[in-house]
Amino acid sequence: MASTQELLVDSLRDILDAEKQAVKSFPRIARAASSPELKQALQQHLEVTKGQVARLGQIFELLGERAKGKPCRAMQGLVEEAMEHLGEHERGNELDAVLIACAQKVEHYEIASYGTARAMAKAAGHRDAANLLQETLREEGEADKVLTKVALNVYREMVHEEGQSEEGVDQEERSVSKKRAGARGSSKNGNSNASVSRTLRPGKAGTKITTDHDEIRSWAEDRGAHPACVRGTGGKGDTGVLRLDFPGYSGGDSLQEITWDDFFGKFDEQGLALLYQDSTARGQKSNFNKIISRATADVTSHGGRGSARRAARN
Repeated sequence: MASTQELLVDSLRDILDAEKQAVKSFPRIARAASSPELKQALQQHLEVTKGQVARLGQIFELLGERAKGKPCRAMQGLVEEAMEHLGEHERGNELDAVLIACAQKVEHYEIASYGTARAMAKAAGHRDAANLLQETLREEGEADKVLTKVALNVYREMVHEEGQSEEGVDQEERSVSKKRAGARGSSKNGNSNASVSRTLRPGKAGTKITTDHDEIRSWAEDRGAHPACVRGTGGKGDTGVLRLDFPGYSGGDSLQEITWDDFFGKFDEQGLALLYQDSTARGQKSNFNKIISRATADVTSHGGRGSARRAARN
């Protein structure tokens, strides 16, 4: 059986490779951003990430181990997804919103990874290493907060361009501010399992949002896609990060096929929704899709004209 320190070292090697992948990909993502605020946030975090790589070197030294990474398939999948989106969306708010979502997925993965590593370091009695990991964990949390703030500004511009009410964005902004102010008590997760399907008013992207299992499965299977998760993101009893895997997808090696039951089990448990597109602007069948939180779906769809609301069939 592996010791706690062995598990810690293995985890750190995975994180080291993940951070190096992020350092390579962030410049290209930042160049694609249109929002000066987003571009600055990504560039600043790139410099922070370089410091985190150096800090990992310190941690390996404290543990008496060689600072050597091992391939992180989870980060590989997240980076490949971001790269695909660069060619799927027009520059502007549309692409910025997608890039923010990709960047926050990276941050959340890193927060989970560093949090686990910190706990292992404490358990193994490596207090100094745990303190260094806590510093990085704090930086990742701050980066996620900055991206949330930028996202709200982008959403506000998007709904304004589409002639929709900004009330939903205002509500989400107040909610975020309340959480940051240190509001205690359990979060209101009443919408996490809400069985609601929404269709956005068609905009230039012609996107829709749904939580309807039948609708999602029908849309995916019509395109030859099957339910999947990103390898390395789950664990015992945890399905991992959900994806829809399409034939010929360049990052297929990073995905693992799962059953629709497992897919929708995690989908509802995490309070997720599917943002998708039936056809492109040229009338071709579109594979564009994004798995988002239902809270984000509420912000995006609030105020839409002619919205179709119906109970989702589980």
